[in-house]
Amino acid sequence: MHLKNLIILATIFQINLCYTQNCVGSYPIYYTEDAIKIFQNMDSESAVLKVVPKGEAVKVLSSFFGSTTGFWKICWNGLTGYSFKNRLTLNKTSDNDSFSKNTPLADQELKFNPFLGQTSTAVNFRTGPSSSYSKITTLAPGSTLYVYSNETIDGYYKAIDIMSNEIGWVHNKYVIYAEAIEVNETGMFQSTGYSSNYNSEVNVENKSSYTIKLIVDSETFILSPNTTKMLNINPGRKYYIASAPGVIPASGYQTFESNNGYEWSFWVSTSRH
Repeated sequence: MHLKNLIILATIFQINLCYTQNCVGSYPIYYTEDAIKIFQNMDSESAVLKVVPKGEAVKVLSSFFGSTTGFWKICWNGLTGYSFKNRLTLNKTSDNDSFSKNTPLADQELKFNPFLGQTSTAVNFRTGPSSSYSKITTLAPGSTLYVYSNETIDGYYKAIDIMSNEIGWVHNKYVIYAEAIEVNETGMFQSTGYSSNYNSEVNVENKSSYTIKLIVDSETFILSPNTTKMLNINPGRKYYIASAPGVIPASGYQTFESNNGYEWSFWVSTSRH
């Protein structure tokens, strides 16, 4: 089987703000869509003060920062800190809502530990970790998968189908381990220096004839062939995956800092695999 390897270069950054405010008073009430972390600062690398369970009511003390940082200042049981605004909702959800057929899956705390696997038989590739989710396609026996983690959710692996470059979920009993994936621990993004934007500004260039998906934690960016795009990314240490149809993805970790710019150029090289 001939596959290709994705080759890459780039980099990012972000800063912390801290404010004090009393929780007493009339503030908007929101609910946690899933278990969420309360951070000491507006930075996912800052200290975690508490993990709030799913469905809990929290007070939103300030949403002023949300449009630029992705964080809201919240209060839960007298504890004040910062949390991602996209983990909060005005409507309380029940446990039965979490795996509805067409609802996008909430971010999960899977340990990033990728490997290549192969399907042992024809198997459904779904939009979420349950047979109640809609089917993307049926994978043929021997299909090569980039699996995000050796951990599962309800027995399902999150994976990328190498040939189609689709992201989905497949039951682990139909996946055979093939080989480990090399993970770059220091990152591939190259710093371009100071930026006035609080969020990291990342200039990515796709020098290949492939459509590339760049995944940074829960965000997915689509890069058309031979194009350049500017991305804004929240700070913190995050995993990344760059993938294209028929190509073994490149992946690793990058620490994104505020008020810094980065760049990353992509191309594809052919090798026997």
